[in-house]
Amino acid sequence: MLLEGKPATSQYSSAVSPGSSPEVIHHKESDKLLWDDFTKGDESAFIRIYKDYANSLFSYGCQFSTDRELVKDCLQDFFIYLRKNRAGFGPTDSIKMYLFKAFRRRIIDYLKKANRERQYQESFAFSQFPVELSSESIYIHRQIEAIQLDKLNKALEALDAKEREAIYYFYYEGLSYAQIAEIFNFSHVSSARRLMYRGLSHLRKCLR
Repeated sequence: MLLEGKPATSQYSSAVSPGSSPEVIHHKESDKLLWDDFTKGDESAFIRIYKDYANSLFSYGCQFSTDRELVKDCLQDFFIYLRKNRAGFGPTDSIKMYLFKAFRRRIIDYLKKANRERQYQESFAFSQFPVELSSESIYIHRQIEAIQLDKLNKALEALDAKEREAIYYFYYEGLSYAQIAEIFNFSHVSSARRLMYRGLSHLRKCLR
């Protein structure tokens, strides 16, 4: 069962939103410590990772399929896989990005094998795109304060699949351009930045 509510306190620092450089550095160091402990077999580290990221990964998985039970099964299998194979994983200072990239591959394979959805590699579709952007959203504050969310949803549907995916990562999950580039296997961060700019440009045209 996916865990709800705030993660339990532990020796590991909670994730912080990107802000000042010291906070970002602290976040990376905390992630590195937690991940290192996990790969060395620390069960409390595994539980912390599960509590911190299971719900976020579940919401992400629902972008690939409306079959919530299938997504839950895939997510549970994913964490079983992580626990079983943790000794072989490389280091990371961003657990969220590492898990999103790995889970993206796994759920695409899962859906193919289950014959539940069409090929998602080239046609990533946010059929249930959860754009319930909060009042704190930078995007709303700076670009679409006067736009109704239903109009935004319609505009998002008109975007290219990769453009929607990039916008989801950047605004909904808070990933950086570098992390988005890694998920897409881009050779240069500038490719992710251009994809975002292109998507936002198309979005603005749709919202006129």
